[in-house]
Amino acid sequence: MKFLLSSSLIQAQLGCIPIQDFALTQDTAKIFRNGSRITRWLSDFVAVQEKKFAVLLNSLILAKCFRCKLWENSLHVSKQLDKIGITLSNAMVNAGLTSFKKIEETDGRELELILNRHPPFGTQIKETVMYLPKYELEVEQIARYSDTVAEILVTIILRNFEQLQNKRTASDSHYVTLIIGNADNQLVFKHKILDSVLLQAGNWAKKVDVKRALKSEDLSINLISSEYVGLDIQQKFTVFYLGPKRFGNQIIMRKKSETEISHSKRSDRSIAGPNKGTTTCKKPGNRECNHHCKNKHTCGHDCCECHKQVSYRF
Repeated sequence: MKFLLSSSLIQAQLGCIPIQDFALTQDTAKIFRNGSRITRWLSDFVAVQEKKFAVLLNSLILAKCFRCKLWENSLHVSKQLDKIGITLSNAMVNAGLTSFKKIEETDGRELELILNRHPPFGTQIKETVMYLPKYELEVEQIARYSDTVAEILVTIILRNFEQLQNKRTASDSHYVTLIIGNADNQLVFKHKILDSVLLQAGNWAKKVDVKRALKSEDLSINLISSEYVGLDIQQKFTVFYLGPKRFGNQIIMRKKSETEISHSKRSDRSIAGPNKGTTTCKKPGNRECNHHCKNKHTCGHDCCECHKQVSYRF
């Protein structure tokens, strides 16, 4: 019973469903305090022990969800801003403001009309969003081609690093995690990058060696924020290798075709084997001999007279 209650409270909090009862609100706060510590420990443990890409990625996303109290694909991104609760967040979602970019592009006066607030509330909301970090992810392959290993260059760009020099909405401890996995669900690369590192030059670059996977050449590249929903970047990248692409079904088909060819050759040899080294002659004007005589030298058929096997050796 307690488990079902805890699960329902977690779902309600992450789904931005209001909880009216005061006692349940306190229980929810306690659950998320403990859950935030547990999921953070889980992500650190999985990063050390587990090399499966999907497990590590999901543990990082779950830890961030418990910290933000939102699902990773939630439309209520505005709930993470100061002075914005569930009621105001619902109003912004109903107005179509479901991302930080849309909120920043909206006029301050319009925000105040949507939220039914007085100036300068809209301007303050816009400034809060403006000073959030804005990331950009670039991936390119280095021209050193091989049939087993490829080299890619991953660059993370902080597009508004000049604005963030004096004022920042995110905390000083905010960071993003770069995690790369291949089609075989194997972890290729993982690294934490602090905002303070990106603020020095505005970008961060790393060369990564990628071993060829068995299923396909596609990579899943993810940039996960530690504190905010709506800042993550997820994209696919296809790596080029020398030689033919590796697909299991094509390898099976190739082996099957080779087997069929070998069987056909064997059948041709078996058919041609008994007749090898023999020849027949036919008397002009006679029809084809169809008699099954055991000894064509002593039989009385005219057509058999000339159909005598002549052996030869090499």
